Amino acid sequence: MINISERFKLLIDQSKTEESDDIYRLEPIYFQKPFIFIGIDLLNLQRRIYIDITDENWDEDQLKSFPKWRGIEIGQEYFSQIGPLKEKSFLVISQIVENSEEIFERVLQSLVDHIFVAKELPLYTVVYEILDRWHNFFKRKFDAKLSLEEEMGLFGELYYINRWLSSFPQEPPLIIKDWKGPLKNRIDFVSNSSGIEIKTVSPKIRDEIKISNEKQLEVNPVIQKLFLYVLKVEVNDLTGKSLQNIIEEIEEQLINRAPSLAVKFKDLLLEVGIMSEDYDKNHFFVHEELAYKAEEEFPKLISRDLPTGITNVSYSIDLSHCKNFKVPLEDVFNLNNKDDSP
Repeated sequence: MINISERFKLLIDQSKTEESDDIYRLEPIYFQKPFIFIGIDLLNLQRRIYIDITDENWDEDQLKSFPKWRGIEIGQEYFSQIGPLKEKSFLVISQIVENSEEIFERVLQSLVDHIFVAKELPLYTVVYEILDRWHNFFKRKFDAKLSLEEEMGLFGELYYINRWLSSFPQEPPLIIKDWKGPLKNRIDFVSNSSGIEIKTVSPKIRDEIKISNEKQLEVNPVIQKLFLYVLKVEVNDLTGKSLQNIIEEIEEQLINRAPSLAVKFKDLLLEVGIMSEDYDKNHFFVHEELAYKAEEEFPKLISRDLPTGITNVSYSIDLSHCKNFKVPLEDVFNLNNKDDSP
């Protein structure tokens, strides 16, 4: 995979060591269709990316329809010759706000990653979907960060992913396809008609887990078996892993094992509305892992237990009364369909 930040840094470093009167530098980073170049304005170091759209013949309305936000400019340029290429039209995405290099490079990285893994789709579709996803991210991001409770909940889901990847180093990392938490599904992971709900609790508080509504622990034809994976987690400033730590560990494994799923993992994080660097302060130390099978007799409230007209009931379950439903941890790590491919 091409590292956009590294390529921009290399371009800037080269400009510093080479004597030239140029005020703009252009460099190819991908010399197969679609051809991709990056450019740098040497006066203010603002970035650009050039993506060959010659074969798609986009009209002006398509260009105007792209989602935009403060900080980028989107246009089209025609080159009679650019390097060895002749008569090419390029989509040009430009950074137009100073000191926004890091986030701009992230957007470009996401765009390039998707172009490489979604070659069967029209380029316009790929570009639109990525820009739209980032547009939505920026709308959410500036509202509020995750609360500590939300951060701890996300840590639990990421911890499960990381444990699964370590437990099955030779298997395709299909756990990423099974991760439904960022999509607001009622169950965090779903695979093979089985579901896993992740719960994080503080060991300093009573052994209780919160259930958000009466449907969360229901089984049905889609989810016929349901497990609870409970982590007793201590929050501190030093010991354990931050969200940034665990996200970086997962990304490294996915890039080596299935680059397309590494891209999907980043998309899911974007759905949550986070970038890992925003969450490096709180560290989470796991004291204990517990697994339960939430079968029919498990102490829970489901829709049929409620009087007519009563809905959206949240409640807590005291785990000290759930000992008969404990299962080996291995039971919650063996649900994936090994026959699928990433």
